[in-house]
This record gives sequence, C-alpha cells and structure tokens, in this order.
Amino acid sequence: MTDLLRRLGTDTRCVLLGFPLSLVSFVLSVTGLALGVGTAVTVVGVPILALTLLMARGFATAERSLMTDILGRRFPPPRYRRAAPGAGTWRVMTAPLACAQSWMDLLHAVTRLPLAVLTFSVVVSWWAVTLHGLAFPFYRWSLVGIPGYQDLSELIGLGSGATTSLLFHLALSAAFALTLPFVTRACALLNAGLGMALLSPQPVADVAGPRATV
Repeated sequence: MTDLLRRLGTDTRCVLLGFPLSLVSFVLSVTGLALGVGTAVTVVGVPILALTLLMARGFATAERSLMTDILGRRFPPPRYRRAAPGAGTWRVMTAPLACAQSWMDLLHAVTRLPLAVLTFSVVVSWWAVTLHGLAFPFYRWSLVGIPGYQDLSELIGLGSGATTSLLFHLALSAAFALTLPFVTRACALLNAGLGMALLSPQPVADVAGPRATV
C-alpha cells in the first residue's frame, strides 16, 4: 500500500507539473520557430532558430527528469552536435541547426501540449471526484438551499433524501478512488511514452545501475 501511494503521488506530481512545463515550452518554442523561420532570409533569423533549439534542449532536460521519476530509469542527455574545435563564432552559434536531436527536442516541445492538457484534465477530474465524497456532507447544505435543486442521485432515479444523497456520493467517490492509481498511472505513462519516442534515442540505464556513457 505504501508503494502504491508513493507511486500515486509521483505520477500525480509529474502529470500536474507537466502541464505548465508543456505550456511554457509550447509558447516559447512556437514563437521562436515562427520568428526564426519568418526572418530566415535575413541574418537575424538563423541565430533566433539556433537559440530556439537551445531553449528546446533545456525543456527536454526537464522533461527527462519527469520521465525518470515516472519510469524509474535514468535518461542521460543525448549527444548534441557541437562545432569543431577552433571553429568560428558563426559556426559555434549555428551548430544546433545541424543537430538532429535538437530538432527532436523542438518537435517534442511543440507536440507535447495537447497530450499534457488531456492527461492534466483527467487526473485533476479524478482527484476532484475522489475528494468530492469526503467533502460532500460538509457543503451539501449549501446546495439544498438553492431553489429547484435536484441532487444527482435523484436525477438518475435513485430517490431523494439526505441519506440517499450522501450514500450515493460516497459510493461515487469510492469508485473513483479505487481507479485513481490506475488512471493516474496511465496518464503518466502516456506522457513518458511521448518523451521516450522523441527525447531518448539512446538506450536508458536503470537508476540502480551504472550511468550510461554518452
């Protein structure tokens, strides 16, 4: 039970943190990409694209940290292409443009948001219904005072009355509580799966094992 609760907490934290992280990375990455491509015909657009790719690397590093917590595996940073020793300033600055993994990081930043929104919404909703049954006896009085109010138990034909209402909401909350660990785990794995597809082209090493060579 302790392991289950620990895993539930970890998965919930990763999904909830993944949403603001993906939102910020999406906005900045799309803005930088659009600005860089739009001004690519000038000298200014090239360094903007390079900076956008470097920024995507930073978000990818944060995402790998969440993936490590979800999967229990270390995701070492991939080999990012660098300019040759002694290269000029321009070659050093534009080296990310020739790095395939940097573009994969950018692709992840752009495509991550829809999945993050979906899984965030599901996890928050499941937690809300789970906690709803515990809190319902304390705020039910505020609902029954509303003119024309009908409880959900009454609307689906289970009958009216305080006892019926309380038992129904407690049962509903219990059902969501029993499935909460599995739903949260599935949402976390969906996010980690996208990250594995785009951010971990190299084999990963187990946390307990030696660090992979990169």
